[in-house]
Amino acid sequence: MTKADAAKLVAIVVTAYPNYDKFRDEAAVTATVNLWASMFQSDDGRIVALALNKHIATNKWPPSVAEIRELMLELMHPDLIEPDRAWLAVSDLLYTAGENNHGDLHQQLPPLAARAVEAIGYCNLYEMHRSCYRGGKPGMDRVAFMDIYKPMYEREKQRAMTPEGLTSQIDAVASAIPDKGQHLLADREQARREHDDTMNRITYGWSRRALEAADAPLELTDGEVKS
Repeated sequence: MTKADAAKLVAIVVTAYPNYDKFRDEAAVTATVNLWASMFQSDDGRIVALALNKHIATNKWPPSVAEIRELMLELMHPDLIEPDRAWLAVSDLLYTAGENNHGDLHQQLPPLAARAVEAIGYCNLYEMHRSCYRGGKPGMDRVAFMDIYKPMYEREKQRAMTPEGLTSQIDAVASAIPDKGQHLLADREQARREHDDTMNRITYGWSRRALEAADAPLELTDGEVKS
């Protein structure tokens, strides 16, 4: 988005909120234009405008940069699902797939929700899910999921909201600092993926052989008569 685009959007804000005292100061308006031009320089002006229009339609006060960027998430990162909606998807999966869910969580759930369920363990989560029917405390499955998912969601949300140029600068600084912990986290997740792939291949191979055996015609030994 160019500075000219920023000036047009700020003019819309000034018009939409005529009673906001800060906008009566020309220097403050100019500073706002400069700030928006800087914070949205790597973004599509049309997306910023849509987010601004939604804010104007739903809020009584002028938007901050963070509020605009948060609204932009809906358009730019639809796979980043809010915690309550993510839990609905997980709850539906627990209800429909049941205890013996042999499907790929990353095909059944949004990416971040699938990772959270992996961290808990599907079987562990399902045990919490059905414990209320056996005298356990209801809602423990939701609590366990939210405890894992919410921090993950907030980290991804903050990263997605950060301007691209600023993110690149932060990553450049971070990469220059030795951090064995981050590499270990990545290594552990990669090892899990490789293990899952291996187990899936074994399971698929066993299932295929079982189906082939079931479909194969019976071989009769000498003296046997086919019924």
